Amino acid sequence: MAKKSSFQKELERLASKQIITVIAIGCLFFCVAIFGNTLMEQRMKQEKHLDDVTGTFQKVCDSVSAFLQDEENRETFLNCIQGVENGNGLQYRITKYNVDALVGINLILADPEGQIRFSSFSDEVLNLHRKEFNQIADTNAKAQDKKLYRTVYYFSGETSEYVLIHPLYRDGVYMGSVAAYLKERDWNRLFQKYQYDIILTTAGGDVIYCSNSSFTSDSTVNKYRPGKTERYCRVNDSRYLTGRRYLAEQNVYLYSFIYQPENGSYILIGILIILSLGLVWMFIFFHLLQKMAEKTSQSVRALVEEIRLIRKEDKGHVIEIETGDEIEEIARQINMMVLSVNELNRKNMALLEINNRMEIQNLQAQINPHFIYNTLDNIRFLIAQDGKKADELIGRFTRILRYSINNTKQTTSLQEDMEYIEDYLVIQKTRFGERFLYEVDIRPECSRMLVPKLLLQPLIENSLKYGFRKKAAIHVLIQGWIEGEYLVLRVEDDGPGQPKSTLETLRGILHSGEINTVHNGLQNINRRVILEYGNDSGISVESQEGIGFMVTIRLWIGGGRDV
Repeated sequence: MAKKSSFQKELERLASKQIITVIAIGCLFFCVAIFGNTLMEQRMKQEKHLDDVTGTFQKVCDSVSAFLQDEENRETFLNCIQGVENGNGLQYRITKYNVDALVGINLILADPEGQIRFSSFSDEVLNLHRKEFNQIADTNAKAQDKKLYRTVYYFSGETSEYVLIHPLYRDGVYMGSVAAYLKERDWNRLFQKYQYDIILTTAGGDVIYCSNSSFTSDSTVNKYRPGKTERYCRVNDSRYLTGRRYLAEQNVYLYSFIYQPENGSYILIGILIILSLGLVWMFIFFHLLQKMAEKTSQSVRALVEEIRLIRKEDKGHVIEIETGDEIEEIARQINMMVLSVNELNRKNMALLEINNRMEIQNLQAQINPHFIYNTLDNIRFLIAQDGKKADELIGRFTRILRYSINNTKQTTSLQEDMEYIEDYLVIQKTRFGERFLYEVDIRPECSRMLVPKLLLQPLIENSLKYGFRKKAAIHVLIQGWIEGEYLVLRVEDDGPGQPKSTLETLRGILHSGEINTVHNGLQNINRRVILEYGNDSGISVESQEGIGFMVTIRLWIGGGRDV
């Protein structure tokens, strides 16, 4: 028999020591598990039930509130109260709303004295009791200033109706109120799709809706006030798990009831079964323990040897283990990790090389002698002609120099980068005058997106550099917008453009892995964008000879982040 490894001995010792404790704890926790699992499952169902009912109820309330507070509806309400309209238009609005509403409504309009000026109820339904109730509710709503007032209408022997009352004002003067009575039959239709029972009440206990009258049969008429700590309730010898949620905005309580029978007999049977099985498990486990420990130890030894090979000799070594267990899966994951690390190192080295090269290139482009000379020459001229303009140009030139030599960060917000671009454009505008026109159209939602620093400046510089070679005047358009999951930036000019053959050559260079000395600025930007934002990002170019040149950059938003 092969000598046991220290790993195998330790595994057997720990497993033997813990097996009896585990079985004992398993028996102990079985009871807790039965209760806990059942209760947790029911609670999760209850929370889901309350979430669904809450969402539906809030959607109904929001819809009715929006209808009552709509400006066009408000004018119609006021016109009906003052007798300017006869109510036909309002009846049409109510009918139109009820067609698509989750819960339909009836309206009552009352003047400042509480007298009804319009009602969508029939004369039979608009009885004296409802009129008196509406007048009292109207008084309470007026005291709420301009807030929605909520209450419940209930008439003996009939169903309850949830009521939302909106006070109406014109130029700060109280003109009356509009009351929306929500139809209870629509509540029934709306909540029948849920599996469990529900009660909705006001904070005072007035029942807005009850799916099962058995829950309120022993209570005061149209009232429901359960105990605060009551977890279960019994109705007709059936036990229900209860849950409650308070909606502060509507000042409404939602009660959920889930049928839950008692399961004491199942607990006793389960304990006897698990104790019997525990004895069998102990016998079987001790028999298998040694074989399992030995097999696992062999697999671990093989894995350790492979890892040592990677660490000491071959960083790219691929582990090949066929043990048929979790150790084999661990080996596959290690292989994937090694490949990912090597790929990440490669990308980081490439990105570092590009960033260093672009940083040097961009610094040279911003502070090269020609740019400094032209800018200082413009400032010298303006000092004699327009001191205020010269002072502004000095400030912009100073910001450009400071921004260009700031090496503390490689990325910045598009808004910050465009502030630098604006300084650059103004200086160039001062230099070229009416020969240079520019336009910036960056959508507001793009401003907070992070982009590589100095991303657009080389593209604008190219437009000026190549454009003025063959044209006396140049117009540059800078655009930015969100397109799906991408930030799209575009620099377009009306310069001389490029022939088709040159354009195809340039497109090939953009996607070439070889460094090009002629168009390496665009090539570097494209490689940097691809490395940082993914292969779906990058630069595309379009041009027509004699018409203009356009460069488009697509940045995957998931590759960066907002500020």
